[in-house]
Amino acid sequence: MSNVKIGESLKRFEDHRFLTGHGRYIDDVNLDGQARAVVVRAAYAHAALKSIDTSAAMDMDGVLLVVTRDDWQREGFKPMPTKSGVKNNADGTPLKEPPRHCLAIDRVRYVGEPVALVVAETLSQAQAAAEMVEVDYEELPAVVDPVEALKPGAPQLWDDIPNNLCLNFELGDKAGTDKAFAEADHVVSLDVLNNRVTAVPIETRGCVAAYDAAADKYTLWNASQNVHANRDTFAEVLNIDKSQLDHIAPDVGGGFGAKNSGYPEPPLCLYAAKRLGRPVKWINSRSESFLSDTHGRGQMSRVELALTKDGTFLGLRTTTVGGIGAYAWTVGPFTPTGGSARTQGGPYNFPAMHYWGRAVFINTAPMDPYRGAGRPEATFQIERIVEYAARKLGFDPIELRRKNLMPKEMLPHKTPMGLDVDSGDFPLLFEETLKMADKADLGALRAKTESAGKKFGFAVAPYLECTGGGPKEHAGVTFNKDGSIELSVGTSSTGMGHETSLAQILAANLGVEMDRIKFRQSDTTATPLGGGHGGSRGMEVGGNAVQQAAQEIIELAKPVAARLLQSETNEVEFEDGTFKAGASSVSMNDVIDASMDKDKLPEGMEEGCLDHSSVFERGVISIPNGVHAAAVAVDPDTGTVEFLGYWVMDDFGTIINPMLADGQVMGGVAQGIGQALLEDIVYDPETGQLVTGSLMDYGLPHADEIPNMEIGYYEGAPTKKNPLGVKGAGEAGCVGACPAAVNAVLDALKDYGVTHIDMPLTPQKVWKAIQAKGAFDPKGLLGDAA
Repeated sequence: MSNVKIGESLKRFEDHRFLTGHGRYIDDVNLDGQARAVVVRAAYAHAALKSIDTSAAMDMDGVLLVVTRDDWQREGFKPMPTKSGVKNNADGTPLKEPPRHCLAIDRVRYVGEPVALVVAETLSQAQAAAEMVEVDYEELPAVVDPVEALKPGAPQLWDDIPNNLCLNFELGDKAGTDKAFAEADHVVSLDVLNNRVTAVPIETRGCVAAYDAAADKYTLWNASQNVHANRDTFAEVLNIDKSQLDHIAPDVGGGFGAKNSGYPEPPLCLYAAKRLGRPVKWINSRSESFLSDTHGRGQMSRVELALTKDGTFLGLRTTTVGGIGAYAWTVGPFTPTGGSARTQGGPYNFPAMHYWGRAVFINTAPMDPYRGAGRPEATFQIERIVEYAARKLGFDPIELRRKNLMPKEMLPHKTPMGLDVDSGDFPLLFEETLKMADKADLGALRAKTESAGKKFGFAVAPYLECTGGGPKEHAGVTFNKDGSIELSVGTSSTGMGHETSLAQILAANLGVEMDRIKFRQSDTTATPLGGGHGGSRGMEVGGNAVQQAAQEIIELAKPVAARLLQSETNEVEFEDGTFKAGASSVSMNDVIDASMDKDKLPEGMEEGCLDHSSVFERGVISIPNGVHAAAVAVDPDTGTVEFLGYWVMDDFGTIINPMLADGQVMGGVAQGIGQALLEDIVYDPETGQLVTGSLMDYGLPHADEIPNMEIGYYEGAPTKKNPLGVKGAGEAGCVGACPAAVNAVLDALKDYGVTHIDMPLTPQKVWKAIQAKGAFDPKGLLGDAA
């Protein structure tokens, strides 16, 4: 019998496999007779495609096939479907969804857009031949700034989409918010940039495609976060039934949203595999990843705060312009609109709020989810305007926040943005975070920092988000005669530890040993449906699917246990892995064994009767929340920032495995710090060429730049929105980190008059702000666009 409990910090089962080199990632997948593919990508941000000459490439040694737009159009393949979470403009008209084909047809609209696929015997042969594909471009004007793209006379990406506007979205009470601002004693306004970033997972994207002509069936191995949704997308593109495509993800080395959606390359490889009658393998290079992976964030916002004389919040008004790239790709239009609107106001008590967001086409790679997909942006907006208002109006930043947090007694509460906040204790977490930081003796840290000629800064950032992702999830459990138990799920772990945490839920419920559980995920042949990984849904939806399946198995097992106990089924009770009837008991393991022996089963039950699949469907999203605090030292001579301490208090409801939760928070904080201080996707404003196209140009934080963190959890308010009481944890670190880091740096610079710097706060930008004595234009980003 297992002693495993929910809430234990169990070490990850999968780590031994990874650390000993037995992980199997996409580049480890090799099939007999496979050919290698290379993508020819657009050299211009915006250009008409006049002609494509493949003759020289086809004459190269080893070249088997060059796929161009002519092949794609001849086959009648469909554009890739848009799956935006927001479908309509504020006036009810539909958003603009221009067709995105796997290969550019009439024009290229961003540098790196696929133009052709070259397939050869070897990778080097394919790379050489790709250089020989001659593309005749007629360069067109490009625009990479979404505010500029909205202006009259700006270059138009799509002839039938005026002003490059994909989606015009509003949420909240405009009239009520305008009234609150009219009656306010103070109104403070600030333009903030949420800089464009890319995920840079340690493993790049890639796939291996195969086709079985006899069965008229495809198999795709793909570094994907969401095999079921991607399968459906690729099947739609190729005009086949989804039953004709098996989609499998091996171990995936990070995703962070960039591997969630379908991409053009897998359908191209599937088509090439059928044409050639042999498997085709494609692996993205790191430089190609910067060009072709989806990007995240990339929003410009004007945030306005209305307050009374004593600092009580009256209203919040936000205007956002988000550049979504050349196409309306899945979550891209949603992030600067509905994704950023829902959690406006954070954990503060706002009587009135209004959000106006526009998603704008620009000549860049498409946008899609990046860890948080709108919630980090919303938190950054509110926390920057609160900090800025405190500095400008003379309030203590901590006291201003403390004064306006929603009290526990106010919950459950529906915010003016329609978000149902069901549980939590925001003031408690705020105070507990401050206590954690106080234990580090901030006064002593300040004195030590200043004695070294540096400036000390401290900031605290409460956050609130909403999580859940796709609402349905599958869990299947099979009991084998060798004693093993197979757990198959539709979620996808890209490093989160699901092999441990989901098995922990099953083991804790059934009372079986964890080492008997064999984990299977990301395989459409094993699970009929699945939502993959996104929106912090692993435990909230996947964990509850396992919980539900386990509880249903217990009910299925009671008649078997009754037979063994020589009792009636309604007399059997189950607790801690044991079935009891009166003074007699039998373990779950004994019942599992009996379920495979016909002679021990009740009449009408067959061997394998405990094998069971369950589909869990969540009703509503959960509301995780918490507080981040950061202490920094800034060198005024160089602008460099050093973290002296970092503290986090989170409310994730029930914690399944605290050690794994720590890992998720730490990883999210690291990514948030990276965006706050270093990371920035930059396109040349004139040519649309990507400037930050390699790890030599795109700054990622090193391990020694990430602070040690002290993390605490509050489990006193589990949500009632799901049986486990869990709230999503995967994106929370990213949500709170940017404002905590940025506001701490600005606190350190207050003596220089610096009240705002746009992310990333690189040493050069910090130094320049000091030299400028804080001078900046608070309406310098949106101008008249707000």
